[in-house]
Amino acid sequence: MQAVKHLIRQMLTLLLVTLTLTLLVAWLLLDRLPLLTAEPELNANAVKHSQQLINNLHQSIQSSSGQPLVFAANLEELNSAFVLASRTLPGFHGQALIGDTGLSVLLTMPVSGFWGDAYLNTQIVVVPSEGPLTIRQVRIGSLNLPGKMALTIVERVADQVWGAGAGAALLANVRSVTLQPNAVTVEIQRPEGFSLGQLKQSGLSMYKALFSSPEQRADIEFYYQVALNYSQANPDASLVAYLQLLFRQAHTRTAIYPEDPERVVRENQAVILALAQLLGGKNLQMLVNEVKRDEGIKPPKVTLARRADLQQHFIYSASIHLLGSQKISATVGEAKELLDSTGGGSGFSFVDLLADRAGIRFAKIATGDIASAQAVQQFFMAQDRIESEVFPSKARLPEGIPQALFEEKFKSVNSADYQQMVNEIDRRLNALPLYQIAR
Repeated sequence: MQAVKHLIRQMLTLLLVTLTLTLLVAWLLLDRLPLLTAEPELNANAVKHSQQLINNLHQSIQSSSGQPLVFAANLEELNSAFVLASRTLPGFHGQALIGDTGLSVLLTMPVSGFWGDAYLNTQIVVVPSEGPLTIRQVRIGSLNLPGKMALTIVERVADQVWGAGAGAALLANVRSVTLQPNAVTVEIQRPEGFSLGQLKQSGLSMYKALFSSPEQRADIEFYYQVALNYSQANPDASLVAYLQLLFRQAHTRTAIYPEDPERVVRENQAVILALAQLLGGKNLQMLVNEVKRDEGIKPPKVTLARRADLQQHFIYSASIHLLGSQKISATVGEAKELLDSTGGGSGFSFVDLLADRAGIRFAKIATGDIASAQAVQQFFMAQDRIESEVFPSKARLPEGIPQALFEEKFKSVNSADYQQMVNEIDRRLNALPLYQIAR
């Protein structure tokens, strides 16, 4: 009996210590108010600046072997990237500033728990330097870390992830940080053998190791072959015909494994990703499984509402939802349309946005849970479906809107007028029985 009492006392003591440490960490790291409060606006200029930042990084990585990597960006580009990130991560805000103390990076992220609503506020100050990276300070909530201590933590974490000595080597590769009133340039010693192809392959391998499996790739390959054979026999078909065929196959395969209720979700995921592999570009194919088409070979002609571009919007949005998240997929769609509204683009299209949101909604109901996944299979098993049962009317949705007219009418994607158009798109989707599944 004494032993039991002693064990209970130990457990209660451990629980109390754990709770105390949790509260202490929350008290040190979390704030009641956000560091940044202004709501960032995603508009065409923000997307253009973000694209320029990506292009600069791409060009630097592609530069001649042996040359250092030079990453240059102005404040507009950095802050535009934060705007895109804020659309993907609800509640997140970021801002870059250059002042007398150096480059300040301010970050705010809401954190909810038993302590209530709070914010993880972070401020990092980087100073100009010749040689290893120099940080003046890192502040997280009420916790102030001197720059050297913060770098030591980074170094030790890198050692744990990549092996002893990796952290010191990583920091030593930073040759210089140069600040101008509105721009920052970072020069990094190029690691031996480093290339854009190697970076892509490493990232792809890491992604597949974390989020894919041989079983999933085999399922995708099965549906890909079914879709490929259909495309060869039907060279000009609607996307709905492919969905009908593949989801009926998925229903048959699911029935083979009655002891595995989760199987229906995995089969539906494989159907959508197989269509992404059949119809998507090289990068999407690599992310899904492997590149199937040689360079220059066009994908099969598949349409939605008699347009190939709408099929692309639907499939890309659905697959990005599965590979990332709904927020990422929606942000990619909005960013693409805003970019189209600028000079040389086809203009902002609410019809394209309809296809984007339809793809996201379809992927969500087809893979959200067992019940909705089964309902989608039954939807296609019940009868032959036509396009209007999967994709609503696009009538009177404006297209080809140039940037100036879009900003005059809608300001940005945060405005009430823009949200009214999104609500109309969602109303059209909600009117179809397919999209009423799992609502």
